[in-house]
Amino acid sequence: HARRGGFVRVYCDMPHRKIQKKDVCMSEANKALLQRHFDEVLNQGKLEVIDEIYAVDYTLDAPVQTDGSAKMQGQTSGRDGLKRRVTLFRTAFPDIHFKTPLYVAEGDWVTVRYIFTGTHLGPFRELEPTGALIEVMGILIARVESGCIMSAVSVFDSGDMMRQLTAGHHHDRTRDFFHDVVNSLKEMLP
Repeated sequence: HARRGGFVRVYCDMPHRKIQKKDVCMSEANKALLQRHFDEVLNQGKLEVIDEIYAVDYTLDAPVQTDGSAKMQGQTSGRDGLKRRVTLFRTAFPDIHFKTPLYVAEGDWVTVRYIFTGTHLGPFRELEPTGALIEVMGILIARVESGCIMSAVSVFDSGDMMRQLTAGHHHDRTRDFFHDVVNSLKEMLP
């Protein structure tokens, strides 16, 4: 990188492109806004922060419905919808924690790679608490405008998440089945 006259010149294998200094500052501010989303809203459950950093008509396209229903993909609309979604996840996984090892920003767009972990201790979708510990990796792509998160798309493997949630449950049912079969066989023996 070389600084010169108010902008940063970035050298790479692609054609040279000048990035305005204000663009670098805006990208950093946008990344900081998304960091608040993960740290304060998701990890700490501070729902009031949603009113500070999200647009009134915010939309999120992500796996799992805001109401927790079994439909795999859906839209969360508005600040209240996001509050319901955060509450759904934090109720199902009270110890939920998001790690965000990578933020990439370009103009109004911020991409975040995240990993969330949690213990399933509350109802989630149609699934009663299993006590399962899950770890799910995903990517969030958000658009920021005038200091507010306007919209986002979140992608994670909800199928893998459900497999992690039900793995022990299916194991218990399988163990119970074999236990019942063995007991039935014992009753048949003289």
